[in-house]
Amino acid sequence: MVRVLHCDDSSAFRALLRAELEGDEDIEIVGEAPDVDGAIAVAGQTHPDVVLLDLLDVDRDVVGELRGAAPGVQVVVLSGHPREYGEGRRAGAAAYVEKDAPIDELRATVLRVAGE
Repeated sequence: MVRVLHCDDSSAFRALLRAELEGDEDIEIVGEAPDVDGAIAVAGQTHPDVVLLDLLDVDRDVVGELRGAAPGVQVVVLSGHPREYGEGRRAGAAAYVEKDAPIDELRATVLRVAGE
């Protein structure tokens, strides 16, 4: 079971993604956060395998801070921005998925980066 933390400033999007993944036998949402600081705190408490991270704060080493809170965590940038925009802003992340990608693509990416 891959333990996932989802960080996005949209509570509606977090709820929709949770609803999509709740019945998945391979993925468990162990936490949510509306911002980077919240994600770092929740990661330190829940030690997820993967963080799904919206591009919220590109002026700091968010991936490094998440790994400091939860060593070994893999980060997947999940953004509404096109891949071309976001690729340069995902420093250290294992993957980049656009929010409008099919849920099966997101699921496969989460499992892949977690080594499942």
